[in-house]
Amino acid sequence: MGLQTAAVNWLDERFPLVEAVDAELYRRVPNYATALYRYLGGIAVMLIVVEFVTGFLLGIYYVPDGAGNPAPAYASVEFIQHTAYLGWLIRGIHFWGANLLLVVALLHMTLVFWNGGYRAPRELNWMVGVLIFLVIVLFSFTGSLLPWDANSYLARAREISIISGASVLPDNVSGFIKYLVQGGPLVGPSTLLRFFMAHVFLLPAVISLLLFIHFRIARRQGPAEPA
Repeated sequence: MGLQTAAVNWLDERFPLVEAVDAELYRRVPNYATALYRYLGGIAVMLIVVEFVTGFLLGIYYVPDGAGNPAPAYASVEFIQHTAYLGWLIRGIHFWGANLLLVVALLHMTLVFWNGGYRAPRELNWMVGVLIFLVIVLFSFTGSLLPWDANSYLARAREISIISGASVLPDNVSGFIKYLVQGGPLVGPSTLLRFFMAHVFLLPAVISLLLFIHFRIARRQGPAEPA
């Protein structure tokens, strides 16, 4: 306890740590903000943190590409699932946490919409929240290819064709989008590497920035009052 107090005092002299923690722990919440309305956003953030931690642990053994050969990706996932210590548990938490995150984020958006959180002056934060949800969907889309098994390969190939809008957009636009996403005429090593880079580097950076903006605006404006 003495060491803990000394560390907190040392930090508090250089940064208002205690003041910042107290401001969050004892922040008044309006009576009209129900438990679900208050807690679903926090649950979603905790699930994002769980995904970051378990994703880092999976990345210790995951090999996305080996000199242009995507076969090590499948072998590394098999190693994680069947050989690595508690690898099956970490992968299971990551998989089911991702599914639960989609459900919780959708419920949070639904309740915010129901309470009129999209109205002025909160429309900017609503748009940021929608972008966060889209990034979560992209996390699911890019991460589902990484096991590189038959199911993920065929499903992503079909979804890329849908995204490219082959039957709606002009052929040149559709072909450009498809080539940009999969990195070639077919789903292959370039697709796996692009999805891996987006899943591990690009999307975490984007969602971290969006969450920071989302929190700052939400703390300033507070929860929306139902109409």
